[in-house]
Amino acid sequence: MTDEILSAPPPEHWDQALADTLPGRIILVGLTFLDADGEIEDVEQFHGVILSADPEEGILVDLLTKEEDGDTYLLPPQTSNIRSAQPGTYTLANGEVLENPDFVSNWTIQGPEDPANDD
Repeated sequence: MTDEILSAPPPEHWDQALADTLPGRIILVGLTFLDADGEIEDVEQFHGVILSADPEEGILVDLLTKEEDGDTYLLPPQTSNIRSAQPGTYTLANGEVLENPDFVSNWTIQGPEDPANDD
């Protein structure tokens, strides 16, 4: 095993044909943050227009959520975690309503274990 950071995602995580269709499309993103024990610490939801999809840089989203309008968010370069959205109305945790996004992507991020206390 190596500690080397990959410069591009493994092929099973990047579909260039899908990536080529992403710019200009609306995506709804959900992030669930877990502590080292797997307990939920926070949940975030946002949506925006995909600006670019690059296998080395990631998927850049121009945020449209009221609190973050105009900011950008960079998702990892992993198209395997992007799904076509079902048509309909989506209500975000902040109460904002999104109609008919093109794609959805949900991520779970687990924090590192607390370092041992050597005292």
